[in-house]
Amino acid sequence: MKAPEHPPEAPVRRIVTLRLLAVLAAASLALHLPGLTIHLFNSDEASLATMAMVIDHGGRLYHDTADRKPPVVPHVYAAVAGLTNSRDLRPVRAVSALVLAATAALLAAEANRRHRSRRAALGAATLFLLASVAFFPADTQAAGFEVFMLLPMTAAIVAAGRGRAAQAGLWLALACLSKQTAVTTALPIAWLLYQSGGWRLVVRAAVTGVGAIGVTALYFGPAQFLLWTVTGNGGYLALRGSAGATVLRGLGMTGAFVVINLALLALAAMATRRRTADIDLWLWLAGGTVGVLAGLRFFGHYYLQLLPPLVLLAAAALPTVTVKARRLATGAMAVSAAVMYAVAFLPADERGLLPYGAIAAEVRRLTTPDDTVLVWGEFPEIYWAADREPATRFIHTGFLTGNSGGRDPGTGSSEDGLPGAWGMLDEDLRAAPAALIVDTSPAGIRNSEFYPLEQTALWERIRDDYESLGDIDGVRFYRYVGPEPRGPDRPGAVGLSRPGREANVATSAGSA
Repeated sequence: MKAPEHPPEAPVRRIVTLRLLAVLAAASLALHLPGLTIHLFNSDEASLATMAMVIDHGGRLYHDTADRKPPVVPHVYAAVAGLTNSRDLRPVRAVSALVLAATAALLAAEANRRHRSRRAALGAATLFLLASVAFFPADTQAAGFEVFMLLPMTAAIVAAGRGRAAQAGLWLALACLSKQTAVTTALPIAWLLYQSGGWRLVVRAAVTGVGAIGVTALYFGPAQFLLWTVTGNGGYLALRGSAGATVLRGLGMTGAFVVINLALLALAAMATRRRTADIDLWLWLAGGTVGVLAGLRFFGHYYLQLLPPLVLLAAAALPTVTVKARRLATGAMAVSAAVMYAVAFLPADERGLLPYGAIAAEVRRLTTPDDTVLVWGEFPEIYWAADREPATRFIHTGFLTGNSGGRDPGTGSSEDGLPGAWGMLDEDLRAAPAALIVDTSPAGIRNSEFYPLEQTALWERIRDDYESLGDIDGVRFYRYVGPEPRGPDRPGAVGLSRPGREANVATSAGSA
């Protein structure tokens, strides 16, 4: 199928106006009202907020705090936190809702350029905003990496469609610096640029994009940037555990996405049958599918990458279908969005979040704002809720143990962690020991029971330099009492308290 020719300067009536932008912004904020009222949706947000806390206090990404992700989104969180002087996640979610509104506006402009149709343009914007909330709330209401990736990724396609190679390369670089899987958009971008001006434009875009990423790597330090964004992801991408369970998980999540977005898929099928869908959109959708499949974890937020190409494919059918079909498709997406919107307002515990408030409150009681804490396990919510910085660059210990979501419990190992992670941990703790260690493994939080602290190389240091304070609901606390104690003693610190109930105080031996 040959891609329809759209001259870069073809006369197309402007569809995106300030009025439309205002309407889209208001609609997106309204659709994300649960995110503007509820404090936390998932652990990824807590991880990002924890990194932002360290960055705000002068820490360097990939050196003092890090995740296996590019730098844009942690710095967005840090910028919003700095402007608001708060760890509240709701302001950054408002920013993400506005980012989605801008993405909807770009999709409207692109649909208008391709089809010279106001109906296609407004339909694309509407369908995208509805689809952006029509999935599991923990994936759509949270301000995650994919949300911020969608805008520059779409902008790169828009620029490529207009033959603007340098802009396309820069936008793609920004998308990849938001999340690595945006690189799969390079294929449709190359196709569009080649159609516009041959290999010369493709090379120009590639040089511009690679150059922008290279400059970013130099800023953060090439070795650490490469480790945390590329070379350190081997264990995370490796398949562990039961292949059957992985297939079932993938089928379940993909099936849910298909059912919820059936209207989009039906319109895309109509556009294909009527030959109104451009080939670059299918290349874009195929690349997004590769991004979803990467690592075979099938998290819900991975599927957000499929929405822009799906929406433009659906928009290709809108000028040709009947009024009834358009209303049916829009209505179906509205119903899906309304159901998930209602679910998003349910209490946090109903969405599977672990109760972190009491533990965070105890961390605050046992430490000062200048103290650092080490949480053993996959529980970054503690750092965020307690407003205490990690004592190490690792925001969770999965980088050490190989434990991570989307895998059978206990199947990860240290070989799946970040290369050299244990040496980095030792370096961090020798420089400044944690004032408090919070051990979640006895409580079995997020499979931490498979990686008990007592069976690690860290345990000897804890026996020598820490005393046991007890536990709350199985989560144990150890206070630093080694050389040069961290901070003054606080009355009552040896016994743990919890509002409204007696503390469950452990009697195990403390310091040596």
